[in-house]
Amino acid sequence: MSPVKFATPAWLAAIAVLLPAAWLLLRWSARRRRASLDRVVAPRLHDLLVRSVDHRKRSAKIVLFVAALAWLLAVLARPLVGLREVQVERAGVDVILALDVSRSMLAEDAPPSRLTTAKAALGRLLELPSRDRYGLIIFSGESFLMAPVTQDHGAVQRSLQSVSTSSASKAGTDLAAAIDLAIRSYDETLNQGKALILITDGEQLQGDAVLAARRAAARGVTVFATGVGTTRGARVPERPGSFGRYLKNEFNNEVVSRLNEQMLQQVAGAGHGFYRALGEEGQGLLSLVETGVAPLARATQVRRSKESREYFQWPLGVAVALLLGELLLSERKRAVPLNGPGVSPGV
Repeated sequence: MSPVKFATPAWLAAIAVLLPAAWLLLRWSARRRRASLDRVVAPRLHDLLVRSVDHRKRSAKIVLFVAALAWLLAVLARPLVGLREVQVERAGVDVILALDVSRSMLAEDAPPSRLTTAKAALGRLLELPSRDRYGLIIFSGESFLMAPVTQDHGAVQRSLQSVSTSSASKAGTDLAAAIDLAIRSYDETLNQGKALILITDGEQLQGDAVLAARRAAARGVTVFATGVGTTRGARVPERPGSFGRYLKNEFNNEVVSRLNEQMLQQVAGAGHGFYRALGEEGQGLLSLVETGVAPLARATQVRRSKESREYFQWPLGVAVALLLGELLLSERKRAVPLNGPGVSPGV
């Protein structure tokens, strides 16, 4: 037999306080009733009026009530005995957010910078109530899984807050590597309900992102792309906060980074998805999720877990039985003569 545990043991501690208090309150109430009777009834009639009361039964009723209160407090403590296996089913889409952290994301054509604006938009998305599960990948010339797919959106947000352009050291923008990493990061048992959202400026692409997107689509992953920045472009600061100092190429000319929408449209199309520009307030990302991710077939994830088995029914049954006993137990004697000692007939 497994040991008994309690989900809210504080109620057990309350027994030591509430039971004596209940007992004293009931005894005080009985004394108050006796004192009230003494005030309104002549002393010579007092014994005649109370002679039908069985004081032992009255005490037994108090004991039954106090005992029932103790068992009710045990119910509130929620006794737990043993474990049982349960299946939890949750329907939703597994969405991996792949965020570009290359140096071109420091460009300021999406004030204050492309990366800051993208992170703010992702934060707003993760704050929305949703049954979908989210994961986070960051990439530049290399890719890292920052947060696996999870229902805990707060954990993904905490990972997102620590992201910067220094989170990945290799230069470039290897979309193909990010897509391949995402494919490996999904639950392999799911054949549907998988989406990948690329958040990038599409600059300095390496690898064949279009072929990678086709591989993803073949594995049941729908690829979407969100463009950050403008096609007009902007200069790239040397590092965050380096005011007036911008990257220069080998010809000593300042580097201008431009949003490559055409490439991102091709990648999204190959992945059976579509492209949206991020927008100043991230409205493009939210629209993409609403019109692209939401209609996808929801995958049902079945998870087995063990939880404690509750046995509140037993103390509740005992408490109900004690309360019924207290209600049914009469405090009157079974047979009391109409004429008591010392009382003449007809008086």
